[in-house]
Amino acid sequence: PTATTRASATTLPCSERCMRDSKRTARSRRHSRRIDVPSSLTLRAYEELGETSELRAGSLQQLRSEVATLVEQRVAGWEDLQRALEQSDLWLVRFLRTRKYDSARALHALRGNLSLSRYLEGLPARTGGAKPGAVAAVRFWDLHIEDSSVRYVLDRRLLATVPGRARDGSAVVLLSPSSDFLVAWGRLGVGGFTLAVLKLIEALSLEPRTQLCGITVVVDLRRASSALISTSLRPDMLRLTERLASLLGSKAAFRVRGLWIVGAPWYARALVNLVRTFLSSKLRSRLHLCSAAEDLHAAVDERLLPAGFGAGGGADEGGAEASFEECLLALQRRESSTRTSLRSSSSSEPLVWQRPRHELSPT
Repeated sequence: PTATTRASATTLPCSERCMRDSKRTARSRRHSRRIDVPSSLTLRAYEELGETSELRAGSLQQLRSEVATLVEQRVAGWEDLQRALEQSDLWLVRFLRTRKYDSARALHALRGNLSLSRYLEGLPARTGGAKPGAVAAVRFWDLHIEDSSVRYVLDRRLLATVPGRARDGSAVVLLSPSSDFLVAWGRLGVGGFTLAVLKLIEALSLEPRTQLCGITVVVDLRRASSALISTSLRPDMLRLTERLASLLGSKAAFRVRGLWIVGAPWYARALVNLVRTFLSSKLRSRLHLCSAAEDLHAAVDERLLPAGFGAGGGADEGGAEASFEECLLALQRRESSTRTSLRSSSSSEPLVWQRPRHELSPT
């Protein structure tokens, strides 16, 4: 416990301290969920993260206690921390796993993640040159996969995933910037659009195998127009890009296994070079720039990729033509031992891509 916690504990009456501790215990039990680790990954989780069931339970309890202390102290952003306490263990353990169960770093990442979400929510409507009156307000705590902004991104396939995994076991996210991005920014706002993308990535990161194996991000720039690139080079957009790079480097609730940039045109090289400077040294070592889409086959089986990547369209599972929900189901079918991990201990709770009845998790 911190010095502040010890000092406050000595000044509280015994009955009040007991009541506070019992509330914390009840809160922890109320939001506890069974976190299943596939038997095939138990050894990997131990070797890479040092994870055991005892360490996981103890670290979660410690993290919840530290967050609750910050809420009681009414630190900056305590309202968002209170909402974070209301989330399930499956949502919260992501921050511990990406920081190898270092609770201090996990708490720092959690606070940074919430701060970034609040920053995106408060971005001026004019960011990226959008007309202020045309942008709809998006609140990150209210986002869910059936929200209109999230469905807008999915229906236009601005972001997609595949019904399988990369060769290293990570989930795959396909981001395809094009002129449609400019339309989306004008309708949703840059902040709202980014929050919708992060919500979809969060849906992937709730799967236990993805928490352990991470996510491979593929950015396909072959259809990026000069207008899109010039807009992305605006000072306000570069500030946003720098904040997003910090998310991937130190605040993300998922492990970035690889960052692939495919087919960048000549007029996008300046932007790519700037993005490289924003990345941490670890992420720069995982950055791959490839001119030919077929180069991606070294990381992802070509049968899982869209036809534009030199593949046949994904064969048995529907390939990139499958919807986001279908791809999540395909991952569940492939990993049947983790299927119950996307549900609560009660069989009546909806799957992750449906709107939950309890408080919704942030991006």
